[in-house]
Parts: sequence; C-alpha cells; structure tokens
Amino acid sequence: MKVLPALAAGLLIGAAGARTAPQPPASARDQPAAYMCPMHPDVRGKAGDACPKCGMTLVAAAGDYTPYALDFSLEPRTLRPKQTTHVDFFVRRPSSGAVVRRFESVHERLFHLFVVGRDLEYFAHLHPVLRENGSLGVDIAVPKAGPYELVADFMPEGGAPQLIHRAVVTAGYTGALSAVPAVAPDLTEKTDGNMRVRLTPPDPRARREQLLTFELRDPASGADVTDLQPYLGANGHLLIASADFAAVFHSHPVAEVSSAHGPTVVFQVLFPQAGMYRLWAQFQRGGRVATVPFTISIEEPTPSGALFQGARGTRQPLSVSHRST
Repeated sequence: MKVLPALAAGLLIGAAGARTAPQPPASARDQPAAYMCPMHPDVRGKAGDACPKCGMTLVAAAGDYTPYALDFSLEPRTLRPKQTTHVDFFVRRPSSGAVVRRFESVHERLFHLFVVGRDLEYFAHLHPVLRENGSLGVDIAVPKAGPYELVADFMPEGGAPQLIHRAVVTAGYTGALSAVPAVAPDLTEKTDGNMRVRLTPPDPRARREQLLTFELRDPASGADVTDLQPYLGANGHLLIASADFAAVFHSHPVAEVSSAHGPTVVFQVLFPQAGMYRLWAQFQRGGRVATVPFTISIEEPTPSGALFQGARGTRQPLSVSHRST
C-alpha cells in the first residue's frame, strides 16, 4: 500500500497549519539537557520525577526541536462518508527521513489523533496502534461528505513534542476546500450522558494567558460531580481550533487549581490571534467519556493588555504559575 504525502488529486489536500519549528521555552534553553515534561517543556528534573503541574512522568529532554514529517495512507484510498477507512501514519525524522519506531507515552498513549470536520461539527479523539514497521494505524468513519482535519499529537523518542495536522476530503464533496465556517459564540451549558458542563466565560482577548474553568454537575440531580475519573491520565482533555484552522492546540488541566475528582476542572490557554474558536472538552465519569463543544469569540487585546507576543498556533509553553499544555 503506497504512502501518500499530504497532496493527491481529489483525495488529500495540503497540510493546514502544520507545526512551525518548535522551540524550547526561553526558561529551558539555558538549562542542561536532563528530563522534561512532555506537556510543559520548561519543567526539568531527573529520571523518575513527576511534573508538579500535570503529574506526568518526565522524559528525556529533547536535543533537537526541528519539526518531524508526517505522512499517511488510506485503505481504501478514497475516503467515503459512513464507511470505515483505515489510516496508517508514518512519522519521519527531519534529518534523515527515516521512519520513527519509538515514541514517548504522552497521557497514556503514544499517539493522539483528533479527526475534526472543517465545518467544526464533527469531532473524534482516537489512538492509532504502533506496529513494528513504525506505522501507526487506526480506523476512522466520518459522517458526511466534506473536508476533515487529522490532528496528530505525539512525541518521538529523543525529539520534541509535535502537533501536526493534515487534511483530507471525502468523495462526493463539491464545495470549497478552505471555506471558513460561519459560527456564532456558544457558551450555553452542555449535557452529554451523565455530565452537564458549564464553561465560565473567559477574558476574550488574544495573546493573553487565561484560565478556562469548567464546572461539572449531574444532569439528573444538579449535584456537583465529585466522582470524576482520570481519562488518559488526566481529569480532562481540551482541543481548541480556530475557525480557519490556523491555530490548533491540545490542552490538559492545571492540577494545582483543578479538583482531583470534580466539580471544577481548569485549563490555561493562550489564543494566538483574534477570531472564532471551537472547543471540545472531554471528561470521564462512570466509565463513560463525555464530549462537549463550546464556541468563543476572541478579540484583539487593548494596547495595555498585550501581555504576550509571538505566540505560535500550536501547543504553547505557558507561565510557571498557571501552565496547561
């Protein structure tokens, strides 16, 4: 089965917003190579230490922050709505092009895949399986014709954390491939299964670190959720995408200010530019994962409020006091 790059006539469209060359946080550049947190690269320590912000075990610090390449193939080669398609990903080293066969575990998985519709309606969080030849395979099934983003979050052994996305379009779609959906702000409470979720309205300003606070309640009784279960090593996951997909990032809670078992889960994020953003928050209770979407309108900061410049549209290193991912 031939591996396809991110451009093939009628089937695949080029990478949208692939990670720019990752750089270590300024606070980490002057530190000797040691062990670092995969989600908070400025946190350093020794083998066996845990990150004080998210609790993850530190891994060997990256010596090279050059972006890796990501190829993928489809079987069958045409993605069709409501039909199962197998996807194989191949991660390649930037210097040699060799296929990577070893990855660090990040939140209990080697590879996190988010499948997101470009209309921001469809969302799936999947975990491809690593094989001996270095391929990472998973089955996907999308609900309707259209373009979709495949967002890959992983950390090659010896490399830096990577967040790369590729785009694919189904058969039967005749619309624009890069149209930006017209979405409206939506902060209403959401219910999925045994979880009702409320998002505290954030400070809607770009280039400013801020907290997103989620309050979890039982939809039947209205009581606070106090039996939240870890989901993939964290008490919550959050994927955020701008409406034009110029910025995509995957975040995890700040353990210092979140409740271990609910009802409050807090993320810290930085929106790199003004615009509309769709958020998908995931929490687990009673063995069931709830996924709830919200939409936020982010504005340009006032001149006196621009506290951070030069943000990238991928996972950002944040301040020591309130970091997320």
